[in-house]
Amino acid sequence: MDYSKFYLKNYKPEASEENEEEKIVFPQLETRRQPEIIYINPDGEVFDPELENLNARREDIHDDGSDAKKIEYRGIYKDSDPTTKSHDESLSLDNYVKVSRKQPEAKKSFLNAFCQTVLIFAIIVMSIIVSADFISDGKVISSIVNSFASQKIEYYAVLENPKADLTSSQVDSYAMRLKGGAGFTVKNGDNYYNVFAVYENITDAENRIKQNGGEILILSTEFYDKISGDLKDYSDYPEKVCDDLTKIASQITSQEITTAQALEKISDVKEDFSVLYDNMSGISASDNDDKSLTLLANASVAMSALEYLCDTTVSRPNLVCDIRYTVCRIIFTYCYSK
Repeated sequence: MDYSKFYLKNYKPEASEENEEEKIVFPQLETRRQPEIIYINPDGEVFDPELENLNARREDIHDDGSDAKKIEYRGIYKDSDPTTKSHDESLSLDNYVKVSRKQPEAKKSFLNAFCQTVLIFAIIVMSIIVSADFISDGKVISSIVNSFASQKIEYYAVLENPKADLTSSQVDSYAMRLKGGAGFTVKNGDNYYNVFAVYENITDAENRIKQNGGEILILSTEFYDKISGDLKDYSDYPEKVCDDLTKIASQITSQEITTAQALEKISDVKEDFSVLYDNMSGISASDNDDKSLTLLANASVAMSALEYLCDTTVSRPNLVCDIRYTVCRIIFTYCYSK
């Protein structure tokens, strides 16, 4: 007996008119295409806000005029339907906004290269100069310094008691020496004057004039500015000698040291200058420059003045006036060389 029709898998319910309803078919929405949104401004013009924002961003980026080092492409499709574009077309440069990144300015690179070149050149030049100076035993750098630095020195002599004749001036000279002045008689213009002292700065000279009257005579050593030869390094010899003597005179006046102590200091100054003078004499043997020979002659006068100052057998009004007289003798001989 066949029971297959009773199997559950073969069971089919019979259609009934009551369950039979007319099927409602709903239309399928097309999911691939999105509805297009249109933006209209108050003037009735259609615009795309996203594209306008990106275009404004593009102008902000490129307004600085810098060159683009690297280009990136970002943006949105111009077409409102992205499905109408292929993958390759979507990467088109026309569909993206170009954004540039700033490149380092070329001027900075040029400036760095120029600075490096100058630095290397300076190092090479300095190396050559140092090497040449080492080989020449220090003469190269000394010559360079001397070519730029002037050897000019100025001193300020205070002239007092103008007289029309030499005899009258000499009488006043002795009276000045009794008061501690140099009493060094010089002729300036048509008159004779007694020099009270020679100062290294104009302020001290002006202070003397305010108290006692007189005038200032400026003594310049520019005669030796263009001296050549090895004696050029000794052209400022009066500077230290006269400075030491002036300090000793001030210490005696202020009673910081006694006359005996002052004589010991003066002896030390003479010994130091004696060594310097011997060096100048040795160098002058191979130096034929006229100004170098004049410089050596003036140094010999300074040496003689220091020896006379150290002579304790000489009768003098006081040691201070003789120290100032010696300074005047060294400076005037040195500065009036022609």
